[in-house]
Amino acid sequence: MLKIFVEKYNNLSDEELITKIRQNDDDAFETLFLRYLPRIKYLISKNNSGNNEVDDLLQDATISFYYAVQMFDFSSSAFPTFLSLCIERTLKSTIKKASAKKRIPNSMLVYLDDIKNQMKVSSAEDDFFDRDETAAKKHNIISKLSDLELNVLKSFLKTGSYELTASELSLTRKSVDNALYRIRRKLNS
Repeated sequence: MLKIFVEKYNNLSDEELITKIRQNDDDAFETLFLRYLPRIKYLISKNNSGNNEVDDLLQDATISFYYAVQMFDFSSSAFPTFLSLCIERTLKSTIKKASAKKRIPNSMLVYLDDIKNQMKVSSAEDDFFDRDETAAKKHNIISKLSDLELNVLKSFLKTGSYELTASELSLTRKSVDNALYRIRRKLNS
Protein backbone atom coordinates (compact mmCIF):
# COMPACT_ATOMS: atom_id res chain seq x y z
CA MET A 1 0.00 0.00 0.00
CA LEU A 2 2.79 2.43 0.94
CA LYS A 3 4.61 1.62 -2.30
CA ILE A 4 1.50 2.53 -4.29
CA PHE A 5 1.22 5.80 -2.39
CA VAL A 6 4.87 6.65 -3.03
CA GLU A 7 4.66 5.76 -6.71
CA LYS A 8 1.39 7.65 -7.09
CA TYR A 9 2.88 10.89 -5.79
CA ASN A 10 6.43 10.46 -7.07
CA ASN A 11 5.19 10.26 -10.63
CA LEU A 12 3.50 13.65 -10.36
CA SER A 13 5.24 16.79 -11.60
CA ASP A 14 6.14 19.64 -9.28
CA GLU A 15 3.24 21.66 -10.63
CA GLU A 16 0.75 18.84 -10.00
CA LEU A 17 2.04 18.40 -6.46
CA ILE A 18 1.83 22.14 -5.82
CA THR A 19 -1.76 22.15 -7.02
CA LYS A 20 -2.56 19.29 -4.62
CA ILE A 21 -0.72 21.05 -1.77
CA ARG A 22 -2.80 24.16 -2.33
CA GLN A 23 -5.84 21.89 -1.90
CA ASN A 24 -4.42 20.91 1.54
CA ASP A 25 -2.99 17.54 0.53
CA ASP A 26 -0.35 16.83 3.19
CA ASP A 27 0.96 13.76 1.37
CA ALA A 28 1.71 15.88 -1.69
CA PHE A 29 3.57 18.38 0.50
CA GLU A 30 5.65 15.63 2.09
CA THR A 31 6.47 14.17 -1.32
CA LEU A 32 7.54 17.53 -2.76
CA PHE A 33 9.51 18.41 0.36
CA LEU A 34 11.38 15.09 0.33
CA ARG A 35 12.07 15.60 -3.38
CA TYR A 36 13.78 18.94 -2.65
CA LEU A 37 15.34 18.12 0.73
CA PRO A 38 18.77 17.37 -0.79
CA ARG A 39 18.70 20.77 -2.54
CA ILE A 40 17.65 22.49 0.70
CA LYS A 41 20.49 20.80 2.60
CA TYR A 42 22.93 21.81 -0.13
CA LEU A 43 21.78 25.45 0.08
CA ILE A 44 22.17 25.40 3.86
CA SER A 45 25.72 24.01 3.64
CA LYS A 46 26.57 26.48 0.87
CA ASN A 47 25.38 29.52 2.84
CA ASN A 48 26.39 28.48 6.37
CA SER A 49 29.93 29.34 7.36
CA GLY A 50 29.66 26.90 10.25
CA ASN A 51 28.75 29.47 12.87
CA ASN A 52 25.01 28.82 12.80
CA GLU A 53 22.89 25.93 14.01
CA VAL A 54 21.99 23.74 11.05
CA ASP A 55 18.68 22.73 12.66
CA ASP A 56 17.65 26.39 12.95
CA LEU A 57 18.57 27.02 9.33
CA LEU A 58 16.68 23.89 8.23
CA GLN A 59 13.61 25.10 10.10
CA ASP A 60 13.79 28.52 8.41
CA ALA A 61 14.38 26.86 5.04
CA THR A 62 11.34 24.60 5.59
CA ILE A 63 9.16 27.61 6.33
CA SER A 64 10.56 29.31 3.23
CA PHE A 65 9.80 26.15 1.24
CA TYR A 66 6.17 26.28 2.39
CA TYR A 67 5.83 29.94 1.40
CA ALA A 68 7.55 29.29 -1.94
CA VAL A 69 4.99 26.59 -2.69
CA GLN A 70 2.14 28.95 -1.81
CA MET A 71 3.53 31.91 -3.80
CA PHE A 72 4.86 30.09 -6.86
CA ASP A 73 3.43 31.43 -10.12
CA PHE A 74 3.34 28.68 -12.74
CA SER A 75 3.78 31.18 -15.57
CA SER A 76 6.89 32.91 -14.22
CA SER A 77 9.84 30.53 -13.85
CA ALA A 78 10.69 26.95 -13.04
CA PHE A 79 9.84 25.90 -9.51
CA PRO A 80 13.39 24.71 -8.62
CA THR A 81 14.79 28.12 -9.57
CA PHE A 82 12.12 29.99 -7.63
CA LEU A 83 12.53 27.71 -4.61
CA SER A 84 16.31 28.11 -4.55
CA LEU A 85 15.98 31.88 -4.73
CA CYS A 86 13.45 31.98 -1.85
CA ILE A 87 15.49 29.68 0.37
CA GLU A 88 18.80 31.46 -0.32
CA ARG A 89 17.26 34.82 0.56
CA THR A 90 15.80 33.42 3.77
CA LEU A 91 19.08 31.79 4.78
CA LYS A 92 21.12 34.91 4.07
CA SER A 93 18.68 37.01 6.08
CA THR A 94 18.70 34.55 8.99
CA ILE A 95 22.50 34.33 9.02
CA LYS A 96 22.84 38.10 8.80
CA LYS A 97 20.48 38.62 11.74
CA ALA A 98 22.26 35.97 13.80
CA SER A 99 25.69 37.45 13.13
CA ALA A 100 24.46 40.98 13.92
CA LYS A 101 23.34 39.81 17.36
CA LYS A 102 26.76 38.30 17.96
CA ARG A 103 28.54 41.59 17.23
CA ILE A 104 26.92 43.53 20.07
CA PRO A 105 29.52 43.83 22.83
CA ASN A 106 28.37 42.49 26.19
CA SER A 107 29.31 45.81 27.76
CA MET A 108 26.49 47.44 25.77
CA LEU A 109 23.84 44.99 26.90
CA VAL A 110 21.43 46.02 29.61
CA TYR A 111 18.81 43.46 30.42
CA LEU A 112 15.24 44.68 30.45
CA ASP A 113 14.62 42.86 33.73
CA ASP A 114 17.22 45.15 35.34
CA ILE A 115 15.44 48.20 33.94
CA LYS A 116 12.08 46.81 35.06
CA ASN A 117 13.42 46.34 38.58
CA GLN A 118 14.74 49.90 38.58
CA MET A 119 11.38 51.33 37.50
CA LYS A 120 9.18 49.07 39.63
CA VAL A 121 7.05 50.89 42.17
CA SER A 122 7.82 49.58 45.64
CA SER A 123 5.35 48.42 48.26
CA ALA A 124 4.42 50.95 50.95
CA GLU A 125 6.91 49.47 53.44
CA ASP A 126 9.75 49.39 50.95
CA ASP A 127 8.84 52.85 49.78
CA PHE A 128 9.17 54.19 53.29
CA PHE A 129 12.78 52.99 53.52
CA ASP A 130 13.85 53.35 49.91
CA ARG A 131 11.92 56.43 48.80
CA ASP A 132 14.99 58.51 48.03
CA GLU A 133 16.82 55.70 46.24
CA THR A 134 13.80 54.79 44.10
CA ALA A 135 13.15 58.41 43.19
CA ALA A 136 16.80 58.88 42.23
CA LYS A 137 16.73 55.77 40.00
CA LYS A 138 13.52 56.89 38.28
CA HIS A 139 14.89 60.40 37.80
CA ASN A 140 18.12 58.96 36.38
CA ILE A 141 16.19 56.85 33.87
CA ILE A 142 13.77 59.62 32.93
CA SER A 143 16.56 62.19 32.49
CA LYS A 144 18.47 59.95 30.07
CA LEU A 145 15.55 59.04 27.81
CA SER A 146 13.58 60.98 25.24
CA ASP A 147 9.79 61.07 25.54
CA LEU A 148 9.45 58.43 22.82
CA GLU A 149 11.99 56.14 24.48
CA LEU A 150 10.29 56.54 27.86
CA ASN A 151 6.89 55.72 26.35
CA VAL A 152 8.34 52.70 24.54
CA LEU A 153 10.02 51.49 27.73
CA LYS A 154 6.87 51.85 29.83
CA SER A 155 4.73 50.10 27.22
CA PHE A 156 7.25 47.33 26.66
CA LEU A 157 7.62 46.67 30.38
CA LYS A 158 3.83 46.52 30.65
CA THR A 159 3.19 44.33 27.59
CA GLY A 160 6.46 42.43 27.26
CA SER A 161 5.99 42.36 23.49
CA TYR A 162 7.48 44.31 20.59
CA GLU A 163 4.27 43.89 18.59
CA LEU A 164 1.91 45.03 21.35
CA THR A 165 4.15 47.98 22.16
CA ALA A 166 4.25 48.98 18.49
CA SER A 167 0.48 48.66 18.23
CA GLU A 168 -0.18 50.58 21.46
CA LEU A 169 2.08 53.47 20.43
CA SER A 170 1.22 53.40 16.69
CA LEU A 171 4.84 52.62 15.75
CA THR A 172 6.49 50.03 13.58
CA ARG A 173 8.12 47.01 15.21
CA LYS A 174 11.46 48.28 13.88
CA SER A 175 10.95 51.66 15.61
CA VAL A 176 10.27 49.85 18.89
CA ASP A 177 13.36 47.69 18.40
CA ASN A 178 15.50 50.75 17.66
CA ALA A 179 14.14 52.63 20.68
CA LEU A 180 14.83 49.67 22.99
CA TYR A 181 18.37 49.45 21.61
CA ARG A 182 18.94 53.14 22.34
CA ILE A 183 17.46 52.71 25.82
CA ARG A 184 19.83 49.84 26.58
CA ARG A 185 22.77 51.85 25.31
CA LYS A 186 21.86 55.00 27.27
CA LEU A 187 21.13 53.20 30.53
CA ASN A 188 24.33 51.18 30.30
CA SER A 189 26.51 54.28 30.00
